[in-house]
Amino acid sequence: MDLLYKIAISLGLVGTGGAGAFYGIKRFGTTRVKHKLGNRLLSTKGNENKAQWESRLDSLKKSSSSHLTAELQALKNTVQNKTWQDLRDVCSQRIEEPFQEEDSKFKEVVDYCTFRNKDKLGSGVINEALESSGALKSSGKWNKVSEALKSKETGVSSTMKGIQDKLKASSNPETTALKTWCEGAYETPWINDEDPSFKDAQQHCLDNS
Repeated sequence: MDLLYKIAISLGLVGTGGAGAFYGIKRFGTTRVKHKLGNRLLSTKGNENKAQWESRLDSLKKSSSSHLTAELQALKNTVQNKTWQDLRDVCSQRIEEPFQEEDSKFKEVVDYCTFRNKDKLGSGVINEALESSGALKSSGKWNKVSEALKSKETGVSSTMKGIQDKLKASSNPETTALKTWCEGAYETPWINDEDPSFKDAQQHCLDNS
């Protein structure tokens, strides 16, 4: 006999007419998707996080349909007639569902219903194109942070050390290595401020001038 059932008996909820109340207790103990993700989730209230919802809708437009569940594929297929509120409403329903496993539906919640690193990194996020030749702008922001990483000798994570090696290679240095990594990190779902990738992005992917 499980603990909740014993509690239900002690409260007189099991017996004639008591089953509904007992199952109410069971439902109260259900772990839902929103409990699993907590403060990673975008707000589903009013116009809160509107800019982020619009960004997620844009991401959905560009996504591959083959990787989507039928529900989001249908939303994507009619996205020209949809707004960010439509995506928010889907997410609002999804996060109330019981968490069972990290399946495709859960992954979609993470991809389209949560903050991304760029949302938490602040105004220093760099949005700068390459030269027409494919090179970094010599006086640009990406060149500045790349040079800063190249000259850093201590306190560099293993991930950044790998990028540093590419930047400093004596033969065919990969000058856009940091830019490429940072732009990927910007779009990665935010976990928390202590996540190693988030901390690397804070230190090496922001224009603090």
